[in-house]
Amino acid sequence: MPRYNAYGDYDDRPIEEIEVGFRGFNNRLRPDQLPKGVLAESLNGRCDINGEWQTRKGIQVKLAPFAATAFVLPFYVYADAASSSLSGATAAVITINFAAPHGIVDQTLVGVSGITGVTPDPNGNRIATVTTTTQLTISVAGATGTAAGTATVGAPSLDDTAVNSVYGAMAFYDDANSNDDYILIAGNAEVVALNLKTNATTSIAYPVGVTISSDVDMIIFKNKVRIFRDGLTSLEWDGDMSGGLAFTEVPNGVYTQPVRLGDGGNNTVISNGVVTVTSTAHGLSIGTSIVVTESSNLTIGSEYIIATVPDVDTFTFYAQHDDVVSHNNHFSANISQGLGFTHSPAPPWAVVHQKRLVVPFNYTMEGTSGSPTITDREVRDELIFSQISSSDTFDYIYGQFKFMSGKSDYLVGLHSFSEDQLVVFNRESIFVISNSLDLKLATVTLITNELGCLARKSIEQIGNKVVFLSDNGVYALDFQDLYNLRGQDIPLSESINTSINRINLDMSSTCQGVYFDNRYYLSAPIDGSLTNNAMFVFNFLNKEWESIDSVADSNWDYRYVLVAGDGAQRGVYVVNQQGGVHLLDASDSGNDSLITQIGGTTNSPLIAGSATTRAVTAGDLGRKKWKSWDIHLESSEVADSNADFTAITENIDSTIALGSISSFNSGVLTAGEDVSLRGRFGNPRAYSVQFKLDTTQGRPKLRAIKFNGHESFRNTNKAI
Repeated sequence: MPRYNAYGDYDDRPIEEIEVGFRGFNNRLRPDQLPKGVLAESLNGRCDINGEWQTRKGIQVKLAPFAATAFVLPFYVYADAASSSLSGATAAVITINFAAPHGIVDQTLVGVSGITGVTPDPNGNRIATVTTTTQLTISVAGATGTAAGTATVGAPSLDDTAVNSVYGAMAFYDDANSNDDYILIAGNAEVVALNLKTNATTSIAYPVGVTISSDVDMIIFKNKVRIFRDGLTSLEWDGDMSGGLAFTEVPNGVYTQPVRLGDGGNNTVISNGVVTVTSTAHGLSIGTSIVVTESSNLTIGSEYIIATVPDVDTFTFYAQHDDVVSHNNHFSANISQGLGFTHSPAPPWAVVHQKRLVVPFNYTMEGTSGSPTITDREVRDELIFSQISSSDTFDYIYGQFKFMSGKSDYLVGLHSFSEDQLVVFNRESIFVISNSLDLKLATVTLITNELGCLARKSIEQIGNKVVFLSDNGVYALDFQDLYNLRGQDIPLSESINTSINRINLDMSSTCQGVYFDNRYYLSAPIDGSLTNNAMFVFNFLNKEWESIDSVADSNWDYRYVLVAGDGAQRGVYVVNQQGGVHLLDASDSGNDSLITQIGGTTNSPLIAGSATTRAVTAGDLGRKKWKSWDIHLESSEVADSNADFTAITENIDSTIALGSISSFNSGVLTAGEDVSLRGRFGNPRAYSVQFKLDTTQGRPKLRAIKFNGHESFRNTNKAI
């Protein structure tokens, strides 16, 4: 920019500012209050360690394992029409031809039968894409083979077993066999296990007569997968992909309290530390805790864990004891430290802590096995602990773990921390339970009654912090000073409070958080949405909020968010309500690849990346004449890029369309290329100016931008 050696009082002095090294965004402060490198807005973007802002990578659908579409309204009662031929060398899209007009409306549900040669089965309710009056196609995501046979296309059928939604998901490793990594997806009729390495799917059945129609929680305990159904008997699967692929109901009904075992003479042999006990029809299993109730050679009251069950009349455990050829001892399954035992009390969810399951104590379990009587206690602020290494035996504690901070409150979630500390998140308070290995010695400590948690699945441990969503935004608890809990005064989300206030509080309990690649991802419903339609991203390397992600499809939701996979497959996965398994930050194309309808086709909307700089003022309160800008851009390595440019001025307020990459570059920015572009603002007079980039193609990188202008108002009179 031309400069002179000296300027008079009324000369227009040149000014320039450079923005470089972007690390995040802040929308709590005014744009003119932001420091250099902090954006006023970042949508669908990432700020990498080299200081570039770039449109995020695309979401990539891995598989839509639920192929058939459930009967939905509205629908058409089509007459059956037989195909004249099938075409398509691959089965992902099957083309069905007819000798006469088929009369089917585009994108409506039809019933398909008679197609062979394709895996998984393409028959059933499908969405029809009409190409001509005598041709239509159906999509079978992830399928292989070549379509054959004669297809009959007609009205959709009412099928109670068809999947109409997804109600739970979790990461799973088959450590009993191949160590392959899976995502388990709970539909209404079955669980589907998706192998992330091979994309193969395996169905795991529910018990006969059991379907799922509301959200469930899924965890692993003692290598078994548990499904918790609020107010209903929990389900369990042994986790063996090579074994029986079916869930069973966990033990239920009234609990038979422990009885004395080992009657009948000399029943105990000890050899090399292995204690073998003979007790007729003992009913015990591996991992069960037992205690000695009467003995002349074993310590009375000592607790042991059953190691093996050779047969129905024999069990073994380990003890440090001299060899004994034969002796008479009496045993009992572990004795309750409270008011007795109960089976799993139909909880909505559970956490694993110190080899125990800890669950909300909302219901009582009575009645007969297979037909239990489950009664709502109408209590929502109590926990109950299982016995050590037991998923089916819970010890009544009642008021011992009842959490109230002098006001009405209810339990939201739990987090198991080190040194036997269980953090209890209530809606309006936080407690910690210590020393729960021995429930008689456990203590409860109030951490705060000024802060609570909104969403159980937002709780995530990151280093020495536990991060969670509260009424005041995203908070963190520090574990310092020998793991004493200490709350933070300022929420982690203070810098984006404007965006946090957009969360629909009526649906905030659905928010979910995960930690991966030095980032905390929090899905949330914003702007009145009833589903999680946005993803907040915090970068722990930059120590700034990096982006608010969204998808340009109103049918999309971040329903279940989890970290899964190994090697190149490891990442953040989203299972949406429509059953698609998607990997975040997976594609360089500049478009998302989504399944937004069970049995539907893949959609590929543009990723609407947008970055708005801080408001540049040149450190002066007066108006400036903004003349020109210089920008340094680069395209991604694999895709061409394009973007629109806009200037936003304040006092005088205006929005100025500046052009695009292609208009200044005589074409799009080709893959792997960088460029420096220069343009004019048009000499608007304003206090400040911002530069906005909106992606229209690919994944452009914003490296730096320079603002050029002149001081234009040096009169001492009032500016009007």
